[in-house]
Amino acid sequence: MSKQLATIGAFDGATARTSHIGNQELMKNAIPSKGRLHFLDTLRGLAAVYVVLYHMVVMPHPGLDTPVWASKFAHTGGTGVTLFFVVSAFSLFYTMPFRLAKPRPVLSFYLHRFFRIAPLFYVIIIATIIRDHWVFQATHPLSEKLASFLFIFNLLPEGQQGFVWASWTIGVEMLFYAIFPFIYFRTKSIYAAVSWVIGFLLLWQLVQTGLEYLPLTAEQHTAIVQWSVFKHLPIFACGAVAYFVLKGHFEDARESARRELGYMLLLAGAFVYMALLNDWLPNLLGNNYYWQGLVYLLLLIGLCYAPIKSIVNRVTMHLGQISYSVYLIHPTVVYLMIPVYRRIYLHVPTTTLAMLTCFAITLAIVIALAEITYRWVEEPGIKLGSYVYRRWFATPAATEPVLAK
Repeated sequence: MSKQLATIGAFDGATARTSHIGNQELMKNAIPSKGRLHFLDTLRGLAAVYVVLYHMVVMPHPGLDTPVWASKFAHTGGTGVTLFFVVSAFSLFYTMPFRLAKPRPVLSFYLHRFFRIAPLFYVIIIATIIRDHWVFQATHPLSEKLASFLFIFNLLPEGQQGFVWASWTIGVEMLFYAIFPFIYFRTKSIYAAVSWVIGFLLLWQLVQTGLEYLPLTAEQHTAIVQWSVFKHLPIFACGAVAYFVLKGHFEDARESARRELGYMLLLAGAFVYMALLNDWLPNLLGNNYYWQGLVYLLLLIGLCYAPIKSIVNRVTMHLGQISYSVYLIHPTVVYLMIPVYRRIYLHVPTTTLAMLTCFAITLAIVIALAEITYRWVEEPGIKLGSYVYRRWFATPAATEPVLAK
């Protein structure tokens, strides 16, 4: 294991000595000339909106009434997080060649990820501490605060959800980022990507078996089974599979045959999701949760091949850009809006209209606040990360070990 970890760190040195021509060739082969994939932004935006709908419906106690036609869809909006995980892994595989073209690419990767996530999360941590003190007269122990600031709370049996609302996903994401270079350098084909899916499923079964031998309370055991990063690793691996399916085909994704394939995959993804909502699918993988990985893998590939304008457009792409802010801000907005929801449901004649009115108002407020935090926190944080890398780490070290084969 120590040799493997040393291999990851040593990659910076090997890449630092890679010729400029070699780096250019790597970039040419791995990444399309246009760079950014707009459908990924759309998927992030749709995922965030779906999670907002879910929390709007379930956070009030009792939950908001939903019309029959939307009930199952609204109450499974938490699967938007699964879509985030699939898109996240796909995006990391897609953009990693940009890091490889730089000196110390692994360090570049970690700095970029930290400054992309940490600034806004730290602001939300502080806001949460203030909110909980004023609204709930509650305080959080120093250990809990430190675990959140260090992004290690997913490793703690009683703190995996984090005290920041909905932050459990951040704990999972940051641990996945920590091991991603190790995964990336060992995944050269779709066969390796599928192997990660299978391997992570087996690993999770081993972890669950091991939990039975640990002195855990029932609450701790339940929390680990629900929130542990090990449970969600197979979903991330689905994003890797999607990447290798699409690798080399980004530029020709809009050809007529590709579009027809895309439409088919979008319909297939929608059908599997409908089957999942209606309990038509067998439990083949130990948890029907993992069908969500297949659903969103199909939708990701399908939308790449068939970027339907009514779905992939400026509005949804912009929602994707601010999706991180939308995700972290919306729980507090939803909580504060509960009295408003009650009044709307009291005075609006139909359940459908009441739900849609609540959703529209909630989205308007959340998006307005997300615009502010994106411009004033996220963007400066990204720029700060780039500055830190250029200022102190862009020059390769004089002597570094060669990457082990």
